[in-house]
Amino acid sequence: MCMKKLFSLGVILAMALSLFSACEPESKGAFYSLQQAYDNGWLTQEDLRSIAYYHHDGLNYSLEDLYKADAITREAIEKNMYYQNENGETIEFVPSPKNPEILDAETEKQLKQTRANGLREEGRKIKAKDVSIIEYYGIYNSCVAAMLAEKGSEYLYSGNWRVIADITFVYGTSNQIKIWKENN
Repeated sequence: MCMKKLFSLGVILAMALSLFSACEPESKGAFYSLQQAYDNGWLTQEDLRSIAYYHHDGLNYSLEDLYKADAITREAIEKNMYYQNENGETIEFVPSPKNPEILDAETEKQLKQTRANGLREEGRKIKAKDVSIIEYYGIYNSCVAAMLAEKGSEYLYSGNWRVIADITFVYGTSNQIKIWKENN
């Protein structure tokens, strides 16, 4: 009889302690690279072109200056800005509008929580409040394109680029666009 009471007391104590622990909520999604999202069929070339457009701040980013600085080739600029239609005509690219224009609070919270949880798994002491969304590029087929940063992270300044499905993404630092997809 005494063992049963002791066991019950132990269970109650464990439950009480779990209520007071400071656990971060689980995330409802995961992050992927642009390449992974494209390879998995979640993003199309058209989606990538829109993300690149917003990342390069439309045509105001001065892809011409990047070309002069040898950060991007003339061919890459042309592929980002123009495409061939079914008749073989060259058409200037018009991006899909960001929909929604601004991320809603719940989605923003999920992105930050997912990033914080991932960094904690790597041994970093990060909470969701320590994560910032630097830029939001839109939602494509339920995938959120964004660039994030977190407290204590250092990104190397280096001109680098990634080419995915013939679309070039130019980065000024080692930080890159991430794709967040909700778990199914």
